[in-house]
Amino acid sequence: MRRRGREKRPRRLPDELLEHYGDLFVTLGIAAAAGISFEQFLAAPDYHLARVTPPSPAPRSRWMIRLRRALFLLLALSLAACGAEPAGAEGVARAFVDRYYAAADPEAAARYASGLARRKLEEEQRLAAETVADPRAREREVEATLEGEQAQGEDRIFFTFLVTVRVGPFSLRKRVLVATAKQAGAWSVTNYRETDL
Repeated sequence: MRRRGREKRPRRLPDELLEHYGDLFVTLGIAAAAGISFEQFLAAPDYHLARVTPPSPAPRSRWMIRLRRALFLLLALSLAACGAEPAGAEGVARAFVDRYYAAADPEAAARYASGLARRKLEEEQRLAAETVADPRAREREVEATLEGEQAQGEDRIFFTFLVTVRVGPFSLRKRVLVATAKQAGAWSVTNYRETDL
């Protein structure tokens, strides 16, 4: 008597796995890429998945990726610029005005000063150390606009800023003259004078 060999039946996949493979088959375009049917795919899904690369992003997705990369690059450059020293006479003058008026930090402004300007700042710091400052004085809004620039030779440039300081409901406007000079190859603020408007 001949024994009938048992026919090998294909294994039955759970519905969740079958649905997952169906989604992959359709979304990755395996039928078109490999030229196979879904049944052939199910016979060796790992093999076929390894051979098919994901499709390229849609045009909108590519645009978003480029936009994100550009924004990241812009952010990185902005952060790098924040830590960089200001370039040229105007950069030093703006940094001085920003530290002295906007940040209300004469010590930080002194980094950009030399000569008479540095002595003025040091005297101001000495006087400030002897008094008790109102902490609300630092809570202010400052707007500084460059009004003009006048060069006197190649190594001296004067800048005029219009500075508006707002503390609560009060507002104070000043015209600030900032003198810069190039000494030993570097620009610094040599003097400053302010006039109330």
